[in-house]
Amino acid sequence: MDVKRAAIKERAIRELLRRNKDKHDSLLSYIKHMYKNEVKRDYNDWWVYEEICDTLEKVANWEIKRLIINMPPRLWKTDHVTKWFSTWLMWKRPNTKFIVTGYSTELMERFSWEARLWYESKTYKTIFPRRSKIRDDQNMKKWWTNEEWGSYYAVGSWGTITWVWADIILVDDPLNPKDEASDVVRSWVNNWYHNVLESRLDDKKNGAIVIIMQRLHADDLCGHLMDLENEWVWEKWDKLILPAIAEEDEKHRVYGESINEDRLPLEFLDNVKGKDKVIFSCQYQQNPISKESQEFHEEWFQYEENMPSWWRVFTTVDPAFTKNKGSDDSAIVTGAFLWEKMYILEYTAGKFDVWELVDKMIYHIQKWNPEKIGIESFQAQVTINFSLKTELNRRWMHCQVEEIRQSGDKESKIRRLLPLFRNGLIFHRRDMDKLEKQLKEFPRWKHDDVIDATQMLYDLYTLQPNTVQNYSVPQIKYDSNGRPIFN
Repeated sequence: MDVKRAAIKERAIRELLRRNKDKHDSLLSYIKHMYKNEVKRDYNDWWVYEEICDTLEKVANWEIKRLIINMPPRLWKTDHVTKWFSTWLMWKRPNTKFIVTGYSTELMERFSWEARLWYESKTYKTIFPRRSKIRDDQNMKKWWTNEEWGSYYAVGSWGTITWVWADIILVDDPLNPKDEASDVVRSWVNNWYHNVLESRLDDKKNGAIVIIMQRLHADDLCGHLMDLENEWVWEKWDKLILPAIAEEDEKHRVYGESINEDRLPLEFLDNVKGKDKVIFSCQYQQNPISKESQEFHEEWFQYEENMPSWWRVFTTVDPAFTKNKGSDDSAIVTGAFLWEKMYILEYTAGKFDVWELVDKMIYHIQKWNPEKIGIESFQAQVTINFSLKTELNRRWMHCQVEEIRQSGDKESKIRRLLPLFRNGLIFHRRDMDKLEKQLKEFPRWKHDDVIDATQMLYDLYTLQPNTVQNYSVPQIKYDSNGRPIFN
């Protein structure tokens, strides 16, 4: 191409960019124009989309490095992040590398294919005449690269990512709603994020990660990361939380108003709430723990600071060996009983090795002098029983030690406490914050060690023989002279 033709082409490109400046100057204007010309429909100019686009632009400008967006399903959150944001940024910075992931590999590949169609569309070429073309030798459904080495790589959660790096990682619903109740699956996803996905950032400090999802559980990926937020120095997350129904007056709506009356009318949301309060609280209100989904209510809590000395006392232990972050604590609970009433005297919870746990049990025995201490025993935990007996003998102390072997799932067992709390039969002190927290957050929270040991305590007591002696009064008979007859 000679100099004159090159100059004419350059002027034409500059003129196209000038004419289309209002169509790509912002992410929102780009989406509106592309949607109208490619989908042939008007884009819904809605305040939620403005909030999302403004926040994503801060990611594009490296003002935000870690972003969580929580919003209800079926509101185009995937399109905004995986297709529209990624392709718009690949025009602004053609060498940007993306990794896009979610719970389904098939869905992620479909999103990649749709983003590529958007990138290669006639409308995109018109408003971005300088766009970098897709390389012929790297143009697959799941992974495509442009001539400036910007790329889009799609992978499902748990998938293998080898020799792929990213400037921005987009995480879209990493957990399938059908798996939200599985501790194993949730832990696997959370560990995959830390051990695999996070390491794919080319610049660990300045690279960006965007997670957009509906909440499913208190220990889903967002809950897990929020829980760790205070433990990491620089891993702080910006959050855009959009509940389906406003829980207070907001900038764009008032208390009780739907996020979108057309797509999520209040009548529909009330119907969801009536069918399943947990799903409504999690997936629609983005609050895995709420008053609506609670099983144990604070109105049931009974407080008592002083306990009569003649109650019967027992202790139970729920051991946990691992000291890993996020794992359950070992829990020791001591309680006193009078008939069906239980008073929780003290609990100890934390991450202890075997001998640390034995020391904590000795403390409870010395302080409260229980009739019996019950230890949940299975697999390696039977060593706790042996270790405690050994230490008691060494210290010339006596306390009956009993193994507790439980069957059935933990949630069903803990729910046996519901009628006791509801009928005001369990008492505790006001400073027992961890106990109350686990009760109010059950079963949506990941820790339940204290309340699990509490239900074991009540079960242990109910299996004990009654110490109250019932004496029968003999019927006395008399002879004809009025003298008692003894047999």
